[in-house]
Amino acid sequence: MNLPTTATPWKRYLIFCGVGASGLLVDMGLFHLLHTRLGWPLEVSKLVSAETALLNNFVWNDRWTFGHRPVETDAPWPSRLLRFHLICLSGIALTLLLLGLMHRGAGIPADLANAVAIVLVSGWNFAWSRRWGWKPRRPLDGPDSPSNPPIPPDP
Repeated sequence: MNLPTTATPWKRYLIFCGVGASGLLVDMGLFHLLHTRLGWPLEVSKLVSAETALLNNFVWNDRWTFGHRPVETDAPWPSRLLRFHLICLSGIALTLLLLGLMHRGAGIPADLANAVAIVLVSGWNFAWSRRWGWKPRRPLDGPDSPSNPPIPPDP
């Protein structure tokens, strides 16, 4: 279910947004269930829902958005998952800050504040995912080695 290697960065961004929309639904649904229905604390509900959405987004981005790179040239999936977590961790922290400011500071309902915060930090996640999260590994024995053919960049 990978995009062809000729997909433009614009198409990859649109797919990334689609994946993000699925993550938004996961995040919003779980956040609503935990906080609104079950009465969990705001921050705990947000952390659980954000991590669940992050795992959802990683799987879809790895298979669909950035799956055009040959497996043998990409970092192993645990490394990609770690990078994606590091990228998104700062986004989650920013989302928590914005959520608290909007909900507690401005009185915006928690579900609406959560959605706005997610949208505001989504661009950060795409830029760093493309630049670093799914960046091909550097060959160990040099870029000119016959055993390490060049990795084609995104078109």
